[in-house]
Amino acid sequence: MFELQYFIIGIVQGFTEFLPISSSGHLVLVSELISWQDQGLFTDVAVHVGTLLAVIIYLRSHIISLVKNFFSFQLSQNNSLIKIIIATIPAVIVGFFIFDFVQLYFREIKVFAVTSVVFAALLFVADHFKMKISSWDNMSYVQAFIIGVFQILAFIPGASRAGVTITGARFLGLNRSSAAIFSMLLSIPIILASLVLTSLDLMNNAQVNINLYQSLFASFVACITAILSINIMMRIIQRSNFNIFIIYRVLLGFILLYFYA
Repeated sequence: MFELQYFIIGIVQGFTEFLPISSSGHLVLVSELISWQDQGLFTDVAVHVGTLLAVIIYLRSHIISLVKNFFSFQLSQNNSLIKIIIATIPAVIVGFFIFDFVQLYFREIKVFAVTSVVFAALLFVADHFKMKISSWDNMSYVQAFIIGVFQILAFIPGASRAGVTITGARFLGLNRSSAAIFSMLLSIPIILASLVLTSLDLMNNAQVNINLYQSLFASFVACITAILSINIMMRIIQRSNFNIFIIYRVLLGFILLYFYA
């Protein structure tokens, strides 16, 4: 049963990390429903490494292009790497001060339920009433910063980092694919920052429990699941919209409010 826990953690983390439905909220929910033993910080690091590898694999052509432009010193108004840095700064600064507070006092099912509905409604408005179409690599530095401000909302449990960045991008007129791609690119420095903070906690915790093989298994499952999840999302939004994720979040939110309010 304990090995099954690592499989479930990998599945949940991988499938939800890049969808606009909140990975942290789903992990809290699954933990509440199953009442499993805490998997520990090392496993948290492992599954985040898995999802990081997944997004790097999926966006490898974009990442290679960003790196080439950086080392060729093409620092123009259209430099996408600078936009990613600008969009990352607000969340890094705010997160440094409030991350521990939010994790301590707001990781509850009722909070997840309410924010699931609220942020689903915001995504619906952004996705359906902003018809201007543009690509993420044509956005301005100011627009990148605005999306970064939206990313701060991800510290609210259940808001979904992917969800709020996609919402911000859609409000600014980015097409659905570009909104999703920029959101995933923004996840790379955020996941790296999270890994650094969690790794520091690991080094400072002499009593940390390391289950190497189980954690590596969870990381592998998270990576494979995340790649599948990203592909599914991109196929859906290339043909339709974000409605399936919006409807899911609203239904889940009201169901949780019914049972936990």
